[in-house]
Amino acid sequence: MKRTRQPTPLGLEIKMALFRQNITVRELAKRIHKSEATVCEVISGKNRSIKTRNLILKELDINSE
Repeated sequence: MKRTRQPTPLGLEIKMALFRQNITVRELAKRIHKSEATVCEVISGKNRSIKTRNLILKELDINSE
């Protein structure tokens, strides 16, 4: 059975932005030149890279606090 992590609050914002903009995680990953796994790790909170997080927020036009 595949184990999945629950998204962090920021991860939920990212997922909602992906849904609103009709973009897949794969497409987002291609746009920011990162792997799909890396984007999923940011969503779940496993990857806390500020640089990657900022790339995602900028690409999805999400204002961070």
